[in-house]
Amino acid sequence: MKRRSIFSLMVSWGILGVGGFIKPQSAMAEPAPIFRPFIRDIQTQLPRNMVMRLPASIPYRSLPPANSNNTLYSYLSSRGGELSIQLYYRPGCRANACFAGEFSASNSDTRMAELEKQAKWPCANAVSVNIKSGIQGVYTNIRCGGSGDGSQTIFWKQNGLTFSAQLRAAANIKQELLDVATSMANEPPIQSAK
Repeated sequence: MKRRSIFSLMVSWGILGVGGFIKPQSAMAEPAPIFRPFIRDIQTQLPRNMVMRLPASIPYRSLPPANSNNTLYSYLSSRGGELSIQLYYRPGCRANACFAGEFSASNSDTRMAELEKQAKWPCANAVSVNIKSGIQGVYTNIRCGGSGDGSQTIFWKQNGLTFSAQLRAAANIKQELLDVATSMANEPPIQSAK
């Protein structure tokens, strides 16, 4: 009996000892599949000291359907200290009627000023939102005239940069958009290759 107890104790220590040497793997989410083809381009177009944050998923079910499989087409754009990926419902269509959303990062104070100005419009329905501990953002659901789908945006400052997530939807998708912004704020950012 004593021999079996000593053997059990040695096996337990062995298991605990091996467990102490195994480094736990942390799961890191990747950006949503629609963004993956742009990762290398984002890294090369980002200015030094700037990062891009993208969500791990997009709430396709909350967006107006473009066709039976809800396909979105993405385009990378870079201008004056801002990098963005726009989503459209039809390939090659960059018109407002085809617009589905945009995700951007900017090192320009002008972009934050533009977003803050829009949030003050009477039809913006702006409210403060908590994106993550220590980071407050602004949610807007702009419905200024017309009967089309509204533009819903969350924008915030993080590490000196302005980030925004914008989706177009007829229904109020505040929670879905907040989940997108939270994902963007929490996931590891894409770093500049410069």
